[in-house]
Amino acid sequence: MATNPTNPLPLFHPISPQILYHSPPPTSHSSPPPPDHPALILLCTWASASRRNIAKYTATYTTLYPSTPILILESTVTDMVFATDASQARAFAPARDVILSTLATAGSGSVLLHVFSNGGAQTAGRLMVSLPVRERERLLKGVVLDSCPGGTGMGRSADAMRASLPRTWVWGVVGWVVVWVVLLGVMVVEVVFGVENVVSVARRRLVDPEVVGREVPRVYLYGKKDKMVWWEDVAAHVREAREGCERVEEVRFEDGDHCAYIVKNDREYWEAITNLVGGKR
Repeated sequence: MATNPTNPLPLFHPISPQILYHSPPPTSHSSPPPPDHPALILLCTWASASRRNIAKYTATYTTLYPSTPILILESTVTDMVFATDASQARAFAPARDVILSTLATAGSGSVLLHVFSNGGAQTAGRLMVSLPVRERERLLKGVVLDSCPGGTGMGRSADAMRASLPRTWVWGVVGWVVVWVVLLGVMVVEVVFGVENVVSVARRRLVDPEVVGREVPRVYLYGKKDKMVWWEDVAAHVREAREGCERVEEVRFEDGDHCAYIVKNDREYWEAITNLVGGKR
């Protein structure tokens, strides 16, 4: 699907500054979608993801599941560092309305959650805990985890945050300084006040059965050449998930970049997702 360079997501309309929604219009000649198709696809994007890159995923999703609405929740480094569960819960209100409406219409196990990197992982975790417990227990059809969750070490976080900064010469010069000042501040808050850091919270929530049910199938898509999220950290989370979840799949790519595995592994990437949706192993 071609994208408009000035608006790479022309099918989507904003329902808040960081939430975009696309609902395919019904047509008189369209047949009902297959029963295994999701009723809603929810994308929690990586921090500061460009909409041009997001469009590469929505283009394939609209081809695979043309009748399925898509909801995009964008994230920023500011969200990760300074936002709270309460502030994010308020920001997610328009998304919750769409999700709960879908659940009421389509029933249990109707939403496919696609999470990208640590930015998307914190968004997904905060969104899920903002939902009523009864609804989130029966919400998800499956979870796709792309390049996440990462580890909690300072070096790991620094790499991820710096890569999310704007690609200008100014940020190239001062980026490391800004990143380490922020991380040292976060470390002080964590040590002095006992506040758990956002990556640790995201890792924990993704294997918490009260956040993502044990029966919800998931697939991890990650690679050995990722320079932002170390593959060993994702692999450790895979092992942890397998201890408590009923179905955990993984695809570890030998080649490809962070949140860009579709460039060199397009067929394998989407096959893993369609297998998850279709209940295939």
